[in-house]
Amino acid sequence: MVFGLVGVLVLTWSMYAGGFATTASVIVEAPRSGLVLDPDAKVRFRGAQIGRVAGIEHAGDRVRLRLEVDPDLLGLVPADASVDIRSTTVFGAKYVNFVASARPSTEPLRPGAVVRAQDVTVEFNTVFQQLTDVLGKIDPAKLNATLTAIGTALHGRGATLGDLLADADRYLPEINPHLPALRRDMASAAQVTETYADTAPDLLRTLGNATATSGTVSTHTAEMDTLLLDLIGLADTTGAVLAESEQPLATGLELLLPTAELLREYRPVLNCVIVGLVRALPLAEAMIGGVKPGAIFNASFMYGGEAYKFPEDLPKVNATGGPRCDGVLDRVPGSHAPYVVTDTAESDPYAPTTTLRLNGPSVFQVLFAGLPGVAPR
Repeated sequence: MVFGLVGVLVLTWSMYAGGFATTASVIVEAPRSGLVLDPDAKVRFRGAQIGRVAGIEHAGDRVRLRLEVDPDLLGLVPADASVDIRSTTVFGAKYVNFVASARPSTEPLRPGAVVRAQDVTVEFNTVFQQLTDVLGKIDPAKLNATLTAIGTALHGRGATLGDLLADADRYLPEINPHLPALRRDMASAAQVTETYADTAPDLLRTLGNATATSGTVSTHTAEMDTLLLDLIGLADTTGAVLAESEQPLATGLELLLPTAELLREYRPVLNCVIVGLVRALPLAEAMIGGVKPGAIFNASFMYGGEAYKFPEDLPKVNATGGPRCDGVLDRVPGSHAPYVVTDTAESDPYAPTTTLRLNGPSVFQVLFAGLPGVAPR
């Protein structure tokens, strides 16, 4: 009879403790478990209990919580759910709370999954211990002096502080939407700080030089005053002159506009001519008076050009292409500059003679060719 009663009690206690229930194990890793989180603590999701804390293990500076959760209820927890370790009151026992994200996953949390806790509620005694540690390092006399100074500074300024808090209450709703941008700016500030840290020596040298410069300016204050007065007088005189010459200056600038546009169009040629002259100057000095008095020439015969023909050689203004600078700055040493062929005659474009021609026409034949009695050669 006694053994039967004991067996019934043991069976009842086992059923109450969940000894015959099937559970799924989930591991939670947290930076700490809290002072009042014990085994058998509740595990909740959306306010309903779905399991219990089966064990607590310390792994270095972290804590591993082994949870036993009802398999049917575990299927209601999203796979991307986070975990908070909370307490019902300041001094109350803690429990493990699963929190679904704003857009929860369609996949359920699987048995054996490892979830990292996002937050652990701080207990009152932990805060008190930290406050005690801080106060233990503060000199009471200095603390008293600081509090006295703060009290003196705030005395009689309650209305101002109230207005400040009211203004802050109005500003905060406008600032809150910009917090993500502020976080990004704070993250970028680290890179900016590193850049300033790298340039700090140069900045310090610049400040040192500025100090020396300011000292020099301070020493010559009288001269600076005289210079500023002269500049003021010059500005007054210049202003009067410019006021009288405003219209002539505007007219002159307007007249210079076509010339400036032409110079702008031919600016590559101007640069080419100037640079070409600079490069040719040593050669010119060697030929004319640079080595010794006189001029040095290397003369030879050149092929003569074709005689003028009418109407084939009538001029025609038809050359296009804008400014050119071929063969001046980019000429290969020992080579000849390229010849530009343009359509400036009624006949075929002009090309220089490259063959030797003997016994050409006389001047009389060139001038009077085609008249009776004058035979062309």
